[in-house]
Amino acid sequence: MTPKRKKHIWIGAIVLCLALVGGYVFSVYYKLQQTMNEMHEPIGRERSEKRPDELSFTEKQPISILLIGVDERKNDRGRADSLIVMTVNPKKQSIEMVSIPRDTRTLIVGKGKEDKINHSYAFGGVEMTLATVEQFLDIPIDYYIKVNMESFKDIVDAVGGVKVNNAFSFEYEGESFPCAACLSRPDICRDL
Repeated sequence: MTPKRKKHIWIGAIVLCLALVGGYVFSVYYKLQQTMNEMHEPIGRERSEKRPDELSFTEKQPISILLIGVDERKNDRGRADSLIVMTVNPKKQSIEMVSIPRDTRTLIVGKGKEDKINHSYAFGGVEMTLATVEQFLDIPIDYYIKVNMESFKDIVDAVGGVKVNNAFSFEYEGESFPCAACLSRPDICRDL
């Protein structure tokens, strides 16, 4: 093989590798964009009524984010089982969080009646939950993050999952879960 031919083969291989890497990077970027577009749920308001002026990041104003954990199921909107308000204050360089118990009774904004705060999600989704929490705490909520059980499972799997050591073996929905002793010493396990 001539040196010129070897050079052309190397250049071709490098171009092919760059094309493959570029294609992979584009594919990941495209999937990320697609996922973000599917996840984003705009709400029917520009900003909170409790914040009279436009939020300015340059002035380092505190912002509040509502974390909503919902138990959505097929054909059921679900309820907000977890409500946590996180306030980020850039001037103080602090983040403060407060959890609102799901059974807290308050006026449900838009429903006109007192009920458990977690029912606001079942009655009117994210919008009604935001309005109810704002009224309850008398603060503006600028952003929200909603996590359902599917996304929670994905988050747990992404960080390596959770190891469970069962005291006893059991079966659930066709799956077998052996006890910790059975996993380590199946020859002496009596719980099978």
